Amino acid sequence: MGVSEVTKYLVFLTLNVVVAFCGAILLAFGAILQVDEHKGVKSFAHLSIGGFSIGIGVLGLALASWGIWALFKRKPSILTYYAVVLLMLFIVQIVMGAIALGSISGANCDDDNDTEKAVQQLFLRQDNAAVKRINHIQKNFRCCGVTGPNWWKQMFNKRYPMSCCAEQEEPCEKPYEKGCAPVYAGAIEKNVGVIGGVAIGFSPVLLVSAVLAWYIRLSIKKMQYT
Repeated sequence: MGVSEVTKYLVFLTLNVVVAFCGAILLAFGAILQVDEHKGVKSFAHLSIGGFSIGIGVLGLALASWGIWALFKRKPSILTYYAVVLLMLFIVQIVMGAIALGSISGANCDDDNDTEKAVQQLFLRQDNAAVKRINHIQKNFRCCGVTGPNWWKQMFNKRYPMSCCAEQEEPCEKPYEKGCAPVYAGAIEKNVGVIGGVAIGFSPVLLVSAVLAWYIRLSIKKMQYT
């Protein structure tokens, strides 16, 4: 095996490591987004970007393992399937990245109003499940009320909840100044932005890996017939 062959194989292995790294990032941020939305409100109810990201992340990790295994097996048929699936994943990641970035890049007044309405609907509920979610949002996102701490007095004319304060003690006298609608939306959009950026930014690696896998496949077949 010549130096060029060794280099080609090393590049292929490196690309698969990068694919695995990309999958791990998508899996991690998809899980974070899912947890935040399940404990808060559905900011992007039209599509579970977090769930989509988890699926693509798992697939990326599986494909990277498959690619390394196929390389050591040196079977052209396996590399053929691998290259085809990588091309499909390349297309899916481009689509997912465009959807994710599109859901936040054009953030306008309507989007802000929708998020505020969703948060307000949750905060207006007084059942135990809603109270737990409200406390989670206020505590973890360091915010108070829908638009600010005065929201509680305007809507219910009562003291600030304990989760509005960093000390987490009653009475809450120095609440967080920011409202939960903009803070929560910003946190969710940040995770979605990372998912979109990673999906699009790493997609060329998938394309290069697919092309290189096909090239290695042809090389192996050529050696088998000589």
